[in-house]
Amino acid sequence: MIAACLLATGCSAGLAGSAADAAPPVIAATPTAPASGYDGLTGLPLSAYGTSEQEDVLLYRTNQALVARCMKSRGYAGYTGREKTQAAAKTKKEIEAIHPAGAWGYIGNGTAKRIGFHVSVPVPVSQSPTGQELKDYNVCWKKAEKQVPSLAGTQGWKRTQDLFGQSLQQVAADSRVGAARERWSSCMNEAGYPADEPEKLANGFRDTKKATAKEIAAATADESCTRSSHLAAVYFAVLTGYQQQLISANAKVLTGYKRQVEARVERAAHLLTASPAT
Repeated sequence: MIAACLLATGCSAGLAGSAADAAPPVIAATPTAPASGYDGLTGLPLSAYGTSEQEDVLLYRTNQALVARCMKSRGYAGYTGREKTQAAAKTKKEIEAIHPAGAWGYIGNGTAKRIGFHVSVPVPVSQSPTGQELKDYNVCWKKAEKQVPSLAGTQGWKRTQDLFGQSLQQVAADSRVGAARERWSSCMNEAGYPADEPEKLANGFRDTKKATAKEIAAATADESCTRSSHLAAVYFAVLTGYQQQLISANAKVLTGYKRQVEARVERAAHLLTASPAT
């Protein structure tokens, strides 16, 4: 899922085919903030050039099905797959709590009051195979991967990652975002929670197992200040503008990559429904 690059340190900022010399994008005088940080990320223009969360689930299920079929063919009749679930967030509460208080400052009021900056994502417990079963599992996993090859490392994948990184650099340096962040910081200072950046504020509370009363208060102040400063609204509007410029400057490579992604998802869907003998 391409939007995850926003939160990963591995996003590069290569300038190949860039729109670095383009004028700053024009945005609405009063942009509207996304319903949640999650909606903001998945709604970005460059997010359309990767897999959706639903497609990620499909690819995961296909991989597990192919591995299971292979394992059974190698004598593990009772093999049903490694116990791990992967599903898209469905409820409003779940969506609101995904990646709150990023560089854009957004955190939903419900999340702030319920868990502060703590994002609770349960880690599924699985029993990994050992010995010969592990060796067979690795063989089957490699076979499954060959049937639906990853696009990581391809020209389109690299360009998309580079452009995401570049757009982040551009939005961070944009004066409109800087002004909104200053308004947010002033608001937080007045609320009694001095902070220069939303992410640093949030990260300062995540060492505890659960949210404290102080964290809840700080998160609630963050939510209020983000709204009054229009930080999230400005941030995502400006980022969207920069990404649209970069897409226009890299249309050929990105269009080709999008076709590759679509073909990969279609093949996975076919393999998932095909009989083991197919």
